[in-house]
Amino acid sequence: METEKIAEVLSRNDKFLLSAISKETRYLSDIAKDSGADKSALLNSARKMLSYDLLKIINEITVEYKLTELGRRYLSNGLPEHTLLRKLRESPVSSYRDLKDIQLNADETRAALGILRKNKILEVNNDKFTIDKSKAVLIDKKNSLLRRVDSGEISQDDEDITDFLRRDIIQKSEKVNEKIEITETGISVTKSRGFKKDLVDKLTPESIKNWKDIEFREYPLDTEPSAPLSGRKNISKQFSSKIKDILVAMGFKEMQSNYAESSFWNFDVMMFKQDHPDRDIQDTVYINAPEPKVPKELLEKVRSVYEKGFNSAKNSKSIGYRRVFDERKSKVLIMRGHTTATTFRYINDYISKNKETPAKYFSISKVFRNETSDQTHLPEFYQVEGIVYDDNLNLSDLIGYIKEFYKKLGISKIRLKPTYNPYTEPSLEIQAFSPKLNRWIEVGNSGIFRPETLEPFGIKKNIVAWGFGFDRALVLRLGIGDIRSIYGGFADLDFLRNVESKKLFGDLS
Repeated sequence: METEKIAEVLSRNDKFLLSAISKETRYLSDIAKDSGADKSALLNSARKMLSYDLLKIINEITVEYKLTELGRRYLSNGLPEHTLLRKLRESPVSSYRDLKDIQLNADETRAALGILRKNKILEVNNDKFTIDKSKAVLIDKKNSLLRRVDSGEISQDDEDITDFLRRDIIQKSEKVNEKIEITETGISVTKSRGFKKDLVDKLTPESIKNWKDIEFREYPLDTEPSAPLSGRKNISKQFSSKIKDILVAMGFKEMQSNYAESSFWNFDVMMFKQDHPDRDIQDTVYINAPEPKVPKELLEKVRSVYEKGFNSAKNSKSIGYRRVFDERKSKVLIMRGHTTATTFRYINDYISKNKETPAKYFSISKVFRNETSDQTHLPEFYQVEGIVYDDNLNLSDLIGYIKEFYKKLGISKIRLKPTYNPYTEPSLEIQAFSPKLNRWIEVGNSGIFRPETLEPFGIKKNIVAWGFGFDRALVLRLGIGDIRSIYGGFADLDFLRNVESKKLFGDLS
């Protein structure tokens, strides 16, 4: 459109904003503050003139962290893990009963114990507490971080900040300040005759009455509309369909599942200790709802193995955890943390009732963690679950299934390393190399179910199992480094619309 024509379709608000930045680049908030104009109206004008290439909008994002009410209490009294560590340093503790004098409630004490044990600062053997002093400084550093947050010294995320966000100790807010800069085209428009005209752009009773003496702003009714966007299948759905095709071709049947699950199916049947850190509210999303139904007979079998173990065969022995099993903890409703909860329902409903029949099951479904979003983490994400039940299965079979799956998916640069899981032994972490991040990232976990997890179901054969990270595999296929690029407010819609099929399904080797 010609310069004169553009000038004649600009509103008074548009002209005011363009004049305000004609000599220097300015922040939109400053223009609104100095003039008393409405910032939203100015932003709408800026966006319109952006389409005419009259100006540029530079978004500057400022991150701010503030202590929550809980964070302010911890600022005064210290983090629970810091308080517990101080107590253990001041006076030796020989049993859990000695912890009752700490000024923490039961949930905070449990959480503090879990954090110290998870970070390998505290070891508990037969109720004897041992502190690793070389690692204890990590908690002191974390505690001092509260003061830095309160004084506004923190400007970016790190591991401790992410932990504080997850625990609702601090809140993160992002403030966007728009900087407006005029372009060469914009300067030409401000010098045109049409720009200097005071054209009426709003109809009022007075302007309608005296319309013959008024010059109205024109509207570009002859402008051709942009081509409509064509629809396409969401890339996550395409990727999910590809994975399903691969697993069905490998002989697997799909499992159906629920998002909400009881702690019994999510933790207890898998022999998670009832004070395991994964059960803390920092990691698990709990639901305030009536108690879910739990199969009583199976619960008693799980309780027996948990407390006393079993001795059903020469090579299948266990002494259990030798701790009291709390039935109340089994009857808590949560948003499931892994689809393995569904796997054990299928073990109960199908495999345990057909022990002589080989079985292969898979699912692709959503799981929930109390996580803060970052490059490789989301609070909601999809997991690809798979199990194989057959005679004489071993670790080599598991590795074969893993490699075959990723080969068919076009991701060949993977490696496996030993790890620990409460419900599998041996266990393998699956890692893939991310060229974008230039490092290896975890894309899955796997193992052979421990005999303790299968004993309540009367199953003696091995079951190999895995959980693949759906979203991490997808970003690897797309060649991007940040998992948030395909979900939510960070998503680049133009990128998602134009992803080529070969990026999803071509060979990456």
